Amino acid sequence: FFLSSLISYIKRKEDSWESVKDILFYVIMDKVINMKHIFILKPDTSKSLINCIVTMMQGKRYELRYTKDLDDARKIALSYQDEKEVCRLYAIGGDGFVHKVVNGMVGSFHELVVIPQGTGNDFARSIYKNLDAIKIFKESLNKQAKAIDVIQCKEDLYCINVFCCGLDADVGNLVNTNRKTTLFPRIMQYSLTILNKIFHLKFYPTEIYTYNKDIYQGNVLICTFCNGHYFGGGYQAGYYSSLDDGMIDMSVVGEISKKELPYYLKGLITNKLHKTKKFKHFKEEDVWVKTSQYVNIDGEKYEPGTYHLKCIHNAIQLVY
Repeated sequence: FFLSSLISYIKRKEDSWESVKDILFYVIMDKVINMKHIFILKPDTSKSLINCIVTMMQGKRYELRYTKDLDDARKIALSYQDEKEVCRLYAIGGDGFVHKVVNGMVGSFHELVVIPQGTGNDFARSIYKNLDAIKIFKESLNKQAKAIDVIQCKEDLYCINVFCCGLDADVGNLVNTNRKTTLFPRIMQYSLTILNKIFHLKFYPTEIYTYNKDIYQGNVLICTFCNGHYFGGGYQAGYYSSLDDGMIDMSVVGEISKKELPYYLKGLITNKLHKTKKFKHFKEEDVWVKTSQYVNIDGEKYEPGTYHLKCIHNAIQLVY
């Protein structure tokens, strides 16, 4: 029925390019209507968003999968790995939540939709101009997926947005630990924590290298490995990053004096860190990073040590 209706529609069209665009739209719509939609969400998800989902999904195949804890998001996504048909998985939460869903999806052919419902929503900032969750959900129903990269950090650990060490990881981990005990917005929490760190400035020795060359060795203030663009609730990290170029975008600012700190803080806060004197930029397909500091991956805290970061090209099908 769909094909016959489409053929008759094409015959009525005079402009060939308009016909092609309309055909593609109908093909996308037919695919989206007939696929299974899996909504992975927390129990405290906005009621208005849930009501919108239920209304828009009438007549379609869908499931609402509520998580018990953060890691449950990964387990739910992982449970669909053996599905023979392509499903569309919706990660409804913040950066850590999206991180967990992605870690359950890598290796599958399923599609990912990110619906921002967190405090930072930094990955969402890389792909959307507006963070209105209901608008993003409705518009996703008219879009097809595009392949994007992820960064493999260890054998079973992946990063979709930003891996960082240095002051940014220190602050991010502290904000993440305190997120349930403060009423301040994420970016304000980040800013206040930075100000506190000024008086307890600490640098961590860090090594960055590839198979055949040393990239950086020494103390770092800022050290980010980016797929996306933002961290800390809207601070820019990946000034030259791209989601689909097959490369890891690296930014490093080495050790500075307390006298220099206001200059670099201004660069960070105004998203002009890449124009500061000690800013270094690199791009690699894979790289090792060794640090004695707890690192931060997509807003989540991970153990110190050596990480072999590899860009996995076209690893995830993202709807945006």
